[in-house]
Amino acid sequence: MNSPITTEETYHVSNILRHYAHAKEKHPYFCDGILSPVEDYKRALTNQRSRLAAARSCRMVAACDLIDCELLEAYVEAANGKNDAAVEELYDAIAVLLRTIDVLEGRQKLGKPE
Repeated sequence: MNSPITTEETYHVSNILRHYAHAKEKHPYFCDGILSPVEDYKRALTNQRSRLAAARSCRMVAACDLIDCELLEAYVEAANGKNDAAVEELYDAIAVLLRTIDVLEGRQKLGKPE
């Protein structure tokens, strides 16, 4: 993961920083909690992984399927007290969002690579 930073990555980072600063300024009240009971997340993650597997089998995977899975993985880790692992999963969710932006802006193709 130590490859040189590309122009595309610089573009994303500058936009992320701008949106993050704007969100903090516009919405100083964030939320009242992060987690529900871990059992809720484990059950939801199991269900989401089943839905994702079904979607993969018929090549109908949507970005929201991937984001939901990454978020649930993060919540399970955090609920188990593994904050470092949770943060890594949240960065994986961010990567899905960035790739979705790349699709919308024409830098990423949909579907499985040839």
